[in-house]
Amino acid sequence: MPYTSDEIPFEPGSDTSEMAARMVSNRAKVERAILDALRIAYTSPRFGPGLTDDQLEQVTKGLHQTVSASRRGLVLKGLVKDSGKRRATRTGRPAVVWIATQQVITPPPDGGTL
Repeated sequence: MPYTSDEIPFEPGSDTSEMAARMVSNRAKVERAILDALRIAYTSPRFGPGLTDDQLEQVTKGLHQTVSASRRGLVLKGLVKDSGKRRATRTGRPAVVWIATQQVITPPPDGGTL
């Protein structure tokens, strides 16, 4: 099965290789959506500089488990961090407000992407 440049390559004819590649590709797409949302939120008067997992779920239209796991991966990579602020979720519970780190907000000098 052919793949686009946005997908992870896999071993043709191997169903497990293809499934693994799709899972990695989907995770990368969710991470990109989270970073895009946090970049926009950084300058948004509506959200302040960050978003909670609950808000990220709404913006990305993702499931809680997918969004929170992907956001955690971005924290471990040093691209997202706890702002120190808390905001109520839709159910009224306090939640961490996540922000993109400066390296995400400031574009690389060579014009590349993260």
